Amino acid sequence: MLRVLLALLLPTLGGAPAWAQSPQRVVTVNLCLDQMALRLAAPGQLVGVSYLAHDPWLSAEAERARAIAPVRATVESILDLRPDLVIFNKDSHVGAKRLIGSAGVPLLEVPWAASLDEAEALILRIGAALGRDDRAREIVDDMRLQRRQLTWTGPATGLAAVLQANRGTSGKGSVMDELLRLSGFRNLAADLGIATFGRLPLEAVLAGRPDLLVLDGNANAHPARATEFVDHHALLALTGRTRLVSIPLRMSICAGPDNFAALRLLGEARQ
Repeated sequence: MLRVLLALLLPTLGGAPAWAQSPQRVVTVNLCLDQMALRLAAPGQLVGVSYLAHDPWLSAEAERARAIAPVRATVESILDLRPDLVIFNKDSHVGAKRLIGSAGVPLLEVPWAASLDEAEALILRIGAALGRDDRAREIVDDMRLQRRQLTWTGPATGLAAVLQANRGTSGKGSVMDELLRLSGFRNLAADLGIATFGRLPLEAVLAGRPDLLVLDGNANAHPARATEFVDHHALLALTGRTRLVSIPLRMSICAGPDNFAALRLLGEARQ
C-alpha cells in the first residue's frame, strides 16, 4: 500500500493534460480490451495487459502479449508500471478505478462490446485515445470487408448447437449467436430462449437434432470433468446427420477481428 499512498500524494504535473498527447505507457486489465489494444498500440506503447492475455486458450493475441507485463486489476500492480493511461471496462473494478484516478492517472472507461458493430465502435474509440486513429480505421475497414465477404445472404441453412465447458452454451445476444446467424445457421440455444451465456443440457441437444455441433476441440486437450461432454457417448446418437466443427474459444470469446476466423470455419461447415 505504500506505493499507492505515495502515488496519491504526488502533485499533478503542470502544463497540458495527459489527454492532449498520445499516451506512452498504456495498461489494459480486461481480456477483450487487451485483444484490441494489442492490435492498435504502437510498438512499446502498451506496457501492461491482463494476465489472461497470456493464455493461448483464451487469447488470440497470446504470442504478442507474452512480450508485455501481465497485470491483475489491483492498484499496486497497475501503478508499478507507471501508466499514463489505464483502460477499464466501465462496469467493473470501481474501487481500483477510484484509487488510480486519485493518483492522477488518466482512465478510459469503455462499454462491453457484444457484437461486431459494437466492437468496431470500441476499436475506433480506443484508437483515438491511443493516438492511433489510422490504425483503428484500417482494422475496422478490414473487419467490414471480411464481413461482406463471409456473410451468408440466403435463408438459414440449418440448426447449430454450441457446447462449451460445463455444458455451457452461447445464447441469444452472444458473439457466437451473431456469428452463427451471419454464417447461415439458427442457434438452438437462442431458439430455446437461452440468453447470452447459459447451459444447454445434452438432452436438449439430442431433442433438437442440430445439423451442426460447435465444440471447442482444444478444451479436451487436457481432459477434465468440465469438458468431458466432447466425448460423451450420448452424442453418438447424432452420428450420421450432425456435422461437427471445432472452433477455439479464443475466436469467439470477445467481439472483434478474431471472430472472422470462426466465421470462416462456420462457412466451411455449411458447405
